[in-house]
Amino acid sequence: MLRKGKRRSWLGALFVLAVAAVAAAGQSSAQPASQAPIKVGFLNQEKGAVAFPDFGAGARVARAYVNAKLDGISGRPLQFVECLTDGSPESSIDCANRFVESKVVVVLEGIDFGADAALPILKAAGIPLVGHTAFGAAQLVSKHSFFFGAALPAYGAAPLKLMSKTLRVKSVVYMGQDNAVVRAFVESSAFVPVAKKLGMAINTVLFNAVSPDFTQIVTTALANRPDALFFTSSEPDCTGLVSAIRQLGFKGPVFAGSCTAFISADPQAAEGVYTSNDLWAPSAAGAAPKAKAAELMTFVAQMKKGAPKYVASGFAQFSFSSTMDIASILRRVTGKITPASVIRQLRSTKNLPSFMGQPITCDGKQWPGQPSACAGGVIVFRVHNGARQKFSNGFVYAKDLVGS
Repeated sequence: MLRKGKRRSWLGALFVLAVAAVAAAGQSSAQPASQAPIKVGFLNQEKGAVAFPDFGAGARVARAYVNAKLDGISGRPLQFVECLTDGSPESSIDCANRFVESKVVVVLEGIDFGADAALPILKAAGIPLVGHTAFGAAQLVSKHSFFFGAALPAYGAAPLKLMSKTLRVKSVVYMGQDNAVVRAFVESSAFVPVAKKLGMAINTVLFNAVSPDFTQIVTTALANRPDALFFTSSEPDCTGLVSAIRQLGFKGPVFAGSCTAFISADPQAAEGVYTSNDLWAPSAAGAAPKAKAAELMTFVAQMKKGAPKYVASGFAQFSFSSTMDIASILRRVTGKITPASVIRQLRSTKNLPSFMGQPITCDGKQWPGQPSACAGGVIVFRVHNGARQKFSNGFVYAKDLVGS
């Protein structure tokens, strides 16, 4: 294990004219929401040394789009009660108390490493927690939490399945930050057990998030003579790791989690690198179903308008999607919108088309042992000519590799 001392942490196409015309026509008919707002708590880690502003940007742009172009929630605008944390349990607890006092009907999480600490307070108040991906052990098993993206272990299991079955990889080294979230991802059903079940030799190199030495990290990984390298981390870390891998001459498959910034940072170094996502990539819109291609166009157009800095961010895409999904679910609530009625609607959600993603079903059965996950599929992309292109045949499902 490496520990080198400062850096922010973590985990990470052309459109057919006819599709554009259909999407544009659909947007032009809506009126801005104007009735009493629906309060939604928005929880995101945007302070301290480990900050994720891209999650915040995607959610805010989507909220603005919902209110301005989609008539909000049947005429009622979404109103965010924002609370930004530094990833500590204390800050998350403070946010949970604020949400209860503000009487929000649901809490939307971008990313927050301390969010598990907020769950008891939210549960006691009957307020559900939703988001795209769960980043805490308690969130994974909470029956009051609902995450519209794939279960976190799927981001390890699905790429490993593809490595083994398609790329014939026999050995892999995982690189990631040494923290509780990453350790759970690696040591649980996400990575090590799945690799072993596939007959793959597996080693891990965990590093300190503060001033990581990427050359040394990769050198340590290559000492194991792996067929492939796999890492999940923050965008800056992914960029540094890809650069070091290329400088050290590794020629095997490289999987960069869900990161995207490394592509524009150095397109030549990024060539051939694999990434995964549970949403379609804008650059692969030509291979996406027609409805998803239109949604991708909406995402890109709205991000260019509202937060151009993050238009290529996979993390912004996550939060944009989850904001659109909760808006869709809120529209389906019959009667008064309350925390209790929102929970009932969430639990009855079945095969709802996720924005830019796969159908979601929140019945607690989409991933073994993780009832909060509403989906289980992941798409694998390969970088070519400076863009992510579809590599897997649609969504890869790997929950069959979990458990005994």
